[in-house]
Amino acid sequence: MYSALINAVLSSSPDYDLLFESLSWPSQSWPDTERVEALTAFIEGLGPLLTEPDLTSFPDAKRRCVLDKVESVLWTKCLPFLSRISAEAGEGVRCRESTAAACRLLSVSVPLCNEAVCRRVCQSILPSLHLSEEELTSPGRLSVEVASEVVAALLPFLAADEQLTHTTVSSSLSSIRTLPDALVSKPVRVILSLLNCLSSERLISILKLILDDLCSWHSTDRTPAVTERTLLCLTALSDHLLKPHHHLPSSCCSDPDPRLSLQFWRMVQDGLIHRDSVSRKRALFLLKRCAALSEEDGLDCPLSATREDENLFKWAFSKSKLLREFWEDYVLVMETLEENQIHVVRPVLNRIDTLIQTTANDDQGQGLFHPSWLLCVYQRMFHSENKSLMREGVCHLLELRVLQQPTFALAFSQFIVGPFMDVLSETSLFHRSVGQSVGDCPELGVKLEVFLATFFSSLPTEHRGCVLLQLIQQLGSKHWCAVPLLFLCQALSKLPPSPLLGTSGLTALRDVLRCTMITHQVLLRGAAQCFLLNSALSLTVVSEVTLDDVFSFLTHFRADESLCRGTQLWKQLCAWLLENEGSFKPRITDEDCTGASTSKETVRAYVQGEIVSYLRVPASTGQTERLPDSREADKLARAILLCVDMERGQSGAEISNTLESLLSPLLETLSRVSTNIYLPLRKSDKSLQLVLRLFQLGEIPRSQRNGAEQGLTLVRDEEALCVEAVSLSWELVQGLSTNANDFWPALKGFISTAFHHKLLQLTQAQSPTLAATLKQIARDLMELSQSKSGVFGVLLQHCCQMWLPAGGGSGDQANTVFSSIFNHISIITEACVYGPVFRRDQRLVQDVQIYVEQLGEKCAANVAVASDNRDDQLPRTCVLAFLCHLDSSNLQHQRLMEEVAMELLKKDNDISRSKVRYYSNSLQHRAKNRVWQTLLLLLPKLREEFVATLWGRVFEAGFCSNQASVKYLIEWMMILILVRYPQHTDSFWSCFSLDHEKTKTSVCTFLSVLVHFSVIFPNLEEKAAQLRKALDVILQSCFNHNFSVRLYALLALKRVWSLAENHVEEADGLGGLSSVIKACLNQAEAMQSTGNANKNWTRIQEHFFFGAFHPIRDYSIETIFCTFPSLSELADDEWIPPWKFEKLSYFSEGPSLPLRNPAPDLNQLQPGDWIQQDRSEQDKEERWAEVQKKITPWRLGIQEQEPELQLVPPQRAARLGKLHGALLVVASLIDKPTNLGGLCRTCEIFGASALVLDSLRHVNDKNFQSLSVSAELWLPLLEVKPMELTEFLQVKKSEGYCIVGVEQTANSHSLQEYQFPEKTLLLLGNEREGIPANLLQMLDVCVEIPQQGIIRSLNVHVSAALLIWEYTRQHLSSGSAEVDSKRC
Repeated sequence: MYSALINAVLSSSPDYDLLFESLSWPSQSWPDTERVEALTAFIEGLGPLLTEPDLTSFPDAKRRCVLDKVESVLWTKCLPFLSRISAEAGEGVRCRESTAAACRLLSVSVPLCNEAVCRRVCQSILPSLHLSEEELTSPGRLSVEVASEVVAALLPFLAADEQLTHTTVSSSLSSIRTLPDALVSKPVRVILSLLNCLSSERLISILKLILDDLCSWHSTDRTPAVTERTLLCLTALSDHLLKPHHHLPSSCCSDPDPRLSLQFWRMVQDGLIHRDSVSRKRALFLLKRCAALSEEDGLDCPLSATREDENLFKWAFSKSKLLREFWEDYVLVMETLEENQIHVVRPVLNRIDTLIQTTANDDQGQGLFHPSWLLCVYQRMFHSENKSLMREGVCHLLELRVLQQPTFALAFSQFIVGPFMDVLSETSLFHRSVGQSVGDCPELGVKLEVFLATFFSSLPTEHRGCVLLQLIQQLGSKHWCAVPLLFLCQALSKLPPSPLLGTSGLTALRDVLRCTMITHQVLLRGAAQCFLLNSALSLTVVSEVTLDDVFSFLTHFRADESLCRGTQLWKQLCAWLLENEGSFKPRITDEDCTGASTSKETVRAYVQGEIVSYLRVPASTGQTERLPDSREADKLARAILLCVDMERGQSGAEISNTLESLLSPLLETLSRVSTNIYLPLRKSDKSLQLVLRLFQLGEIPRSQRNGAEQGLTLVRDEEALCVEAVSLSWELVQGLSTNANDFWPALKGFISTAFHHKLLQLTQAQSPTLAATLKQIARDLMELSQSKSGVFGVLLQHCCQMWLPAGGGSGDQANTVFSSIFNHISIITEACVYGPVFRRDQRLVQDVQIYVEQLGEKCAANVAVASDNRDDQLPRTCVLAFLCHLDSSNLQHQRLMEEVAMELLKKDNDISRSKVRYYSNSLQHRAKNRVWQTLLLLLPKLREEFVATLWGRVFEAGFCSNQASVKYLIEWMMILILVRYPQHTDSFWSCFSLDHEKTKTSVCTFLSVLVHFSVIFPNLEEKAAQLRKALDVILQSCFNHNFSVRLYALLALKRVWSLAENHVEEADGLGGLSSVIKACLNQAEAMQSTGNANKNWTRIQEHFFFGAFHPIRDYSIETIFCTFPSLSELADDEWIPPWKFEKLSYFSEGPSLPLRNPAPDLNQLQPGDWIQQDRSEQDKEERWAEVQKKITPWRLGIQEQEPELQLVPPQRAARLGKLHGALLVVASLIDKPTNLGGLCRTCEIFGASALVLDSLRHVNDKNFQSLSVSAELWLPLLEVKPMELTEFLQVKKSEGYCIVGVEQTANSHSLQEYQFPEKTLLLLGNEREGIPANLLQMLDVCVEIPQQGIIRSLNVHVSAALLIWEYTRQHLSSGSAEVDSKRC
């Protein structure tokens, strides 16, 4: 329309000055887009008049005047307007449309001006491409966004000038280095558009310039940020850099080929392991393009590098098939690793083995596959967010057999000491594997030992020491958690003895001791020290270190944690010193005038010299001096003791004689301390300090340190004083909780004093304040034990041994001591259910501590660290052993058991009331399980009268919703009670008549008891009546609506009827019922023969509780506390093995409750997968409350549809009154008809302006039509091939569209926060690969959909539908307003 009007105006010889003035705008104003477009159309119409010199109607003077006006528009209107647009914040629709209009005006005006003006305009714009962050907001300057659009508009003129072309490229490359991440794509687009305008000769030179610049930048600054930006440029230029060569090989060298650049492949490899998913995608895109291009060219592609280890990529035409398969597998593996889901990745792990084998086979041939590509695969797995996938990668590398080849071991060496060590610092990798027991070495720890030994043995001899030193330096370069450091140190200690570490190695080991271990748990820290010292003894090059280096190194091993006298480690150190005596490097002392000494130094000579040197001090100055550094005394004292023990082991001499000869200078000094007033004070201090350290280090620790029990004389009249003493003592102990060396002895001493039996005997009436204080302290101890394992165990051990001493005592005295238990019965009941639920990381530390403790004296830390049993199960094992030791004939013992049983039942009832449903292995589940385990243990010792009162409470528990393990224990309890006391059978039958609405399936608990009716039956009277009663209640349940109830009832019916058939006389009394039951069972068996019913029927019969388990035969402590929990799928930290009871001195095994199960049947079973689940009324099937409503499209009646089908989609939509939005959906990359059909339907429903497909033939596909349901008749469809997308997007961008893609990048906007512009182009990616890497830089915005689940991506149609709806929702109000205005 503009062109027709302009031509009409110009043909009438108008006043051009007036037209320019009317179409222009004031300098400080913001013109409407229509005004700018009108001025553009006017100047464009002037073009033919100004460029055709033969027109007589347009004289030169007028032409010159008009050209001046056009130039004035450039400098006074267009460029100032662009500067003002740049000053506006954000990228709103107004700014985008105005920029597009101004650039169009610029592109029309510049060709009409002379070359000098064009050059001036371009030179004024180009500096804005590479502004610093401070200059980005400076007034009068163009923003990068605007400048890049302006340069794109001027590209035809820039490309024509060689100097301007180089300036543009240089400015763009410079801006790529300095601009913020969000703006980097702007100059990349400029370069891409410029290359499309160049001739082939100039294109080659510019491509070489760009490639060299990018490679040079990456080689000097190989950081993730640089890698990200260089990959962005390379993918954008891939169509130019990676073109097929259809000419002779001799001409290949004229075109820049990235495949010949070593730095290019380093960029690709850095991109494959990049933290940013888009960078990884770009790197993989380049790799695929290079492999495909190499195969298409059919030419050999060697690198220009001469060194063999730099040939990262090769292609040999003769090996095309092998190479293609290798890179296809490689790409498949790398793409699959993006899923971050172990069940998706695990099936392709065998492809990694194929890659490795191919690389190993090729290593002996042409060297086509560089091992560094395999390292990228492993590093990608190590960077995974999924810890399971990370662990899978670590285990796969640890089992890599190819590392047994020296060349591969050397190629992997830097990867091992770098990224591999980094991933090993992840603590979660060292959790126990499935099938491992508590206290076992984690699977990863075992594999790590084997791996390091194999790896260092495979390395070339000359490289082993260097690689080992780097590995140890890596350990000391950062903070490591205790668990991974412990197992790494253990693996180092298992390396084959070999002289690899010199002075620098000892320094590196010292850094590990000093830097990374200071915050670790004491026992783990001590164990790691032991392993490191073992490593030093087996790997040190003795001839390169002096004795002074050795003893200085030893000062970093604490005597109270690892290097303790009398341990195996101490003896190994003495033997090592003795074996290498005389082989150490001689020290160069001040007396050596030649600068070297060839004399061999013995340990004794070294110690004697050090003593003399230590006691040599300068004369006293008379001023106050500080105490000498204790580290000197520590080093010398340890050297003296090692020398003494070493010589004693050699000759068997007396220690006293050896010490006296060594310490004669010290003894002489000490003899003058009190007599010689002129003896320097510093010398006295150092002498006494050395003596103190000798006494401290010379003590040989005992295997167990018991706190001395201190008596306390209680004066009843001084209760307040006693309370104050106990309270202050408790505060003192709490203050020591961070000092492990002092805390445990202090705690044991405090407990033996505060919980003395004389104090515990005091009742609430006698000493109310003191009794309340002791109860509060007991609660504090239990609370402290939740965070500090072992505290409650100390209290339980003391109390149990006090109330029931192992040696016994006189009757009255023992009863008096035992009577105090009733004042503190809460200690017993809390211990029965004690056991904190630790976090996974805390549980790991506990498991590793148990592993270290089980090493025994082989690990010196177990001797040196003054620790007691910190097992969380110790309080329970103590109290259970205590309850087993009780005598049912003792009235006090009987009273205690009954009170404990009632308290436990109360706890179980409280849990059931507080939580109707609870998770498996939760604290509530474990507590209920522990309650019923304890009740089962107590049952044989309880009086019959008490059991009668207990029976009803057991029934109530059976009706509650319980986890499987608790349910089995309750059922077992019922069976045992009915066996022992059959008179309660009638009350058992009454349970079947009760109506429990909330948990109808709880009847399964009582049916399970009847499955074991054969155990109860022999003790019953009136067997026929009882048998008939059992069959009656079972048959009623056989017709229950719930499947689980029917299944349990059928099993019970089968077992009870088989029992009836074996007792003919009882069965005869059943009369006609027998034929009915047989028919019922036959029918039931036949019904269970198909589908899932058959599987469930088989499983329930094979389940341990109904199969191998016998309630009487298997009644033992092992079954209750170990076998049942394991078969019920309780966490393994709930299993208490029998050996833990055997370790307790006061445990006694009774005839009624043996420790171990006599029959091995249960122990050989695996956990079953049949777990009966109670279902409440909430699980009932609900009726539909809503029905689907079909929406009539717009305002169209059915009778009006057919005539409209003859029109094209826009006309049909207009006739129907349908309003199209400005959203353009581009689906050219999607190739599945089902996705396209659904997408077409979505676009039509939400009023998209058009849908772009790669081919319009899709609309005839049946799969497309089945999902589009005729939407293609109402929606404009365009065809754009994938190879035409770049040009199409550029055109739409120039029309003011904002290009939006769905992709997760570092700068992505969340869908719920992003505001869509009205003119939005939505670019959708391919179903598998997403948006190609070479199109990512075309996007203005990346939008990502927030996710909560594990699966990484949505279906492309679903993703598109979410974005289309969000766009529609945001613009719905404006659309509604427009409709209302039309109606008016």
